[in-house]
Amino acid sequence: MGKQVLFFLLAGAVLLVVGCSKEAPPVPAVVTEETVGETLTAVPVAGYGYSLRIGMWLYTLPNDTGAQTDVVKALESIPMGEKLFLIDAEPRKAINPYDGKAYDYYRVRRDTGKEGLVFANQLTVGSELAVVADEKANLYRSPKNVDASDYVLFRKTVLGVFPETEKDGFIRIEAYDPVNQAYRRNLFIKTSAVSYSEQDVQSSILLQTAGALDPEKEKNRRSALLDSALYDYPQSIFADDIRALAGNGGDVPVQAADISFRVISDNVNVRENPNASSRVITQLEDGANIWADEETVDRFTIDGETARWYHITEPADGWVFGAWLEDVSR
Repeated sequence: MGKQVLFFLLAGAVLLVVGCSKEAPPVPAVVTEETVGETLTAVPVAGYGYSLRIGMWLYTLPNDTGAQTDVVKALESIPMGEKLFLIDAEPRKAINPYDGKAYDYYRVRRDTGKEGLVFANQLTVGSELAVVADEKANLYRSPKNVDASDYVLFRKTVLGVFPETEKDGFIRIEAYDPVNQAYRRNLFIKTSAVSYSEQDVQSSILLQTAGALDPEKEKNRRSALLDSALYDYPQSIFADDIRALAGNGGDVPVQAADISFRVISDNVNVRENPNASSRVITQLEDGANIWADEETVDRFTIDGETARWYHITEPADGWVFGAWLEDVSR
């Protein structure tokens, strides 16, 4: 009798231990290679990630054996900035038929319920979306001014930021640099150079998506995206860029002016048309004196500054944004 009681007590203890161990398994970490340096940094996996670039695809595995030699097949395209939910905490390797090489893929689920694989390096995991607001933003190896890298991100670049890393005016980022076609990870950017506004992030995504379309073959879709960006996000800092891409850059209403200005910033752009996407003709130095004979009827917001555009003829024929000018006519 005593042995039977002891047996049941031990069995119950084992079941209790096994049951408790299943309640809260530790979340594994994914190791991602830094863009710079030789070290590897463990990045905790969250339950979702955001697509970082235009031209991202959802893949399927027609014959999933679990082996690294399994070959993926393209299923459907995924827009930039889409939130994707992770099915597996760790990426798996598979072969891409485009070049026959093995890559890391996350298994994800879209809002539509469709499941598949995406390139791990095209997903920013555990971050929040932001967008570069400055014309050009330097990247840093650590949150220190003296630790600047050789990399920059240009205006409108969508990136993932990690709020918990914010320190001394810097924040860690992950991004796809469309100019140099390279991924930037484990680098820092100044918080003053980015916007966290939903208006700015989403309008930039629509703007870039429209900009990547053929203006003739995909004219209707391109127009719909730009109209949506202007209608849904009228206060976006990229509204001027959107109007320019929509074909209104040279048709902005203007009126006569007779104003003398002093330039109050370095390297102020003189542009071909009154919009921030227009070609830069030359630059003006701080303290230069100029005269404007025309101004836009409307005011525009660029980098958080609201002003009109002014037309000048010297030292070049072009348009200057008024936020960088001081009226000295009086």
